[in-house]
Amino acid sequence: MTTSRRSRPAARKRLGTYREKRDFSRTSEPSADAPATPGGGVFVVHKHDATRLHYDLRLEIDGVLVSWAIPKGPSYDPADKRLAVQTEDHPLAYATFEGRIADGNYGAGDSLLWESGTFDTVPPGEASAQLARGRLHVALHGQKLEGEWHLIRTRPSGKKAQWLCFKAKDGTERADHDVTVERPESVKSGQRVTQGPQRRTRRATRASPPAAQRRSTQARSPSALLEHVGAPMLATLAQVEATDAADWCFEVKYDGFRALAAVRAGKVALHSRGGHDLSERFPALVQALAALGDHEVVLDGEIVALDDAGRSRFQLLGKGHEERFVAFDLLWRDGEDLRGLPLEARREALERLLARVKPPVMLAERVEGTARQALAQARRHAWEGVMAKRVGSVYAPGRGEAWLKLKVQANQEVAIVGYTPMANDRPEIGALLVAVREDGAWRYAGKVGTGYSTEVRRDLLRRLSRDRVKRSPVKDAPLVRDALRHEQALWVKPRHVAQVAFTEWTEDGRLRHPSFQGLRQDKRPEDCVRERPRQAPVRPRAAARGPHRRTGSKSRPTKRAAGRTATARVQRAPTVELTHGERVLFPDRGYTKADVSAYFRDVAPLMVPVLAGRPLTLQQWPQGIQAPGFFRQDVEGTPDWMTTVALRHESRRVSHVVVDRPESLLWLANHSALTLHMWSSRVPHLEQPDWVVFDLDPGPRGTFEELIELTLGLRRYLERLELTSVPKTSGKRGLHVLVPLAPGHTYAQTRTFAHQVFEALAQEFPELATTERAKTRRGGRLYLDADQNAWGKTVVAPYALRPLPHAPVSTPLRWSEVTRRLDPTRFTLRTLRRRLDRVGDLFAPALSGRQSLPRP
Repeated sequence: MTTSRRSRPAARKRLGTYREKRDFSRTSEPSADAPATPGGGVFVVHKHDATRLHYDLRLEIDGVLVSWAIPKGPSYDPADKRLAVQTEDHPLAYATFEGRIADGNYGAGDSLLWESGTFDTVPPGEASAQLARGRLHVALHGQKLEGEWHLIRTRPSGKKAQWLCFKAKDGTERADHDVTVERPESVKSGQRVTQGPQRRTRRATRASPPAAQRRSTQARSPSALLEHVGAPMLATLAQVEATDAADWCFEVKYDGFRALAAVRAGKVALHSRGGHDLSERFPALVQALAALGDHEVVLDGEIVALDDAGRSRFQLLGKGHEERFVAFDLLWRDGEDLRGLPLEARREALERLLARVKPPVMLAERVEGTARQALAQARRHAWEGVMAKRVGSVYAPGRGEAWLKLKVQANQEVAIVGYTPMANDRPEIGALLVAVREDGAWRYAGKVGTGYSTEVRRDLLRRLSRDRVKRSPVKDAPLVRDALRHEQALWVKPRHVAQVAFTEWTEDGRLRHPSFQGLRQDKRPEDCVRERPRQAPVRPRAAARGPHRRTGSKSRPTKRAAGRTATARVQRAPTVELTHGERVLFPDRGYTKADVSAYFRDVAPLMVPVLAGRPLTLQQWPQGIQAPGFFRQDVEGTPDWMTTVALRHESRRVSHVVVDRPESLLWLANHSALTLHMWSSRVPHLEQPDWVVFDLDPGPRGTFEELIELTLGLRRYLERLELTSVPKTSGKRGLHVLVPLAPGHTYAQTRTFAHQVFEALAQEFPELATTERAKTRRGGRLYLDADQNAWGKTVVAPYALRPLPHAPVSTPLRWSEVTRRLDPTRFTLRTLRRRLDRVGDLFAPALSGRQSLPRP
């Protein structure tokens, strides 16, 4: 099906509409006259996020790519007939195109090369004739689409003909295989997430008052944008053992100035961590950042100077060496606050933003492997260390435990409180006397005598001579005397900050073998606090004071949600007022709403990491469990600080609560939401479950002993597949078994796997269990339901309460506890806290899945 020379003039004529709609000086798309490299029956599918997300199918016919826009994308289900609107023909060069069509152009937005391959018609060689008849039967051979599809023209709609696209029944059909959900990535770049055109607010009219226009412009200036974003996120110094209890990713730790950059309309604001303007000091970096002028962005990064080996060295800044702005986080993009997104989503957006940007702006380098392997690489390459960033964490201002600094060589920021003069009356310092801040006072940290050039020694003397004082600002400073002249040290006001490298702290709080690295103009002396590395493992948990968001999502009904994040607001942790705390919710035991609130407060450190990012369905009993309760998905009237996610279910849009902070749990407790049903996946990857769920319930006629026998049989089957699992009680008569998974699995995979396992279990225990859906055919046996593994299905959250008289709790278990002696009624609102003190968080392994399901 190659393009003949005779057909090329006709092809150029057919591309007239394509040419008319585009200005090739403003769009990155190939021109109509671009070289026609494809040939031989090529087909491609573009994932195009324009006015709305859709999929563009293109078939090479008669020298052009005949194109259809399929709003919902191709389907493997023959019963699922998808609308396909024929659009203008595209040039053959479009078969390799991928990129962002700039705002203001036709089709503006991201266009990913979602699929690529070859095709022919059935029977072969009839593409032109079938297209003319309006009935195409094509066999596709791609990476994601394999098999036969029909394209049937139904009727014209204006200038665009409407077609139906559906799967042929050729043996490759799969009704349960949602290919757009399971394979969202580009076959060219691997990119998964797309961004549509920037939605611009209407500009002020000419009649608007000039002052109002100035205020509006000022509010959107880069400096104002940095002020709006506020304080940056800071890391905690730690030892490698601190990374043992959570999932982390690692980056090179760069040795330079921390900086935030805002870019808008070609204008740049570059500020230090403390808010000082760095633009005049680094004009080349400002000019390079201005190249991002098509976007309104805020970047978090490090300004570094590189040595001859390409390593960042703080002491080289401002000395003529090659300088870089190394970006490691994206906080704001085109009107959207991204700080509430998980780390990996922000990183992916940052990679897309900087895909075509060249030095001196660059992307922070990722380091693969475990924390110990990453630190070993840092030693081999002579880096300062590595940054460990917790997977799934949001960007929260201030210092926390979601970012850790793992250093190869120790360094410390210290305040200069004095100096000793150089011998022989030379106009230089001999050594610096330094201190750190501790308990509101200065604590002497030692004498720094190495690391200076002659020029630096003289510069320091000029600076410090102006700040001489008679008395030492440090109470515990010893009488330091120069070894040759026996002169007492000279003391100064602590106005300057030095960075020093050293080997360790001595027992009396002194720096051992310190070496001067340079002055830090981006830090205040009061910030010089001794860093003590964390050793204890950091448990996964939500950032209690981080930014929070309301998230809107668009999706196909009952299938998926591709999130759009609305503007987030950073504010202080809210106060949740308990109302009617005396109201009795569990009459048999007298447990009140205040008791429930106190329970949720106690278990919040364990529940929040489980629930963060997951849409919830609530069960509420505002009048107590003796009165009728109700299920609730669509939650209205939530406070501004609370995170919600809007998803489309069937024909309506539902706003789900997402618990990502302890205050959210307290708000739910105040609304008598006792039982929380959670999704198995998290925003923004709602199509990727974190585990396989096996929900085992004895039903009205089964016994608990039978349930235990089945559950242990399930465990043995999973162990034969070398899969670990986590059991928990449902809070009632059932048990849940979760198999934690590595990222990237789909609901179709987990559901297929669960069906296979339950079928095997039913064969092993035919008298006890069945997968028969019809109740009349179950014969009193336990029903094994694998369909809990589907988009939108929920499972009771661990540590959630259930509406029974004794206030039971869905409780994680050790496998050694799953015996006939197990009594789930022992785990209640009143007893669970003592159990947690004894056994800890047994559900944590379900959050750190690295397992892959076996191939069918």
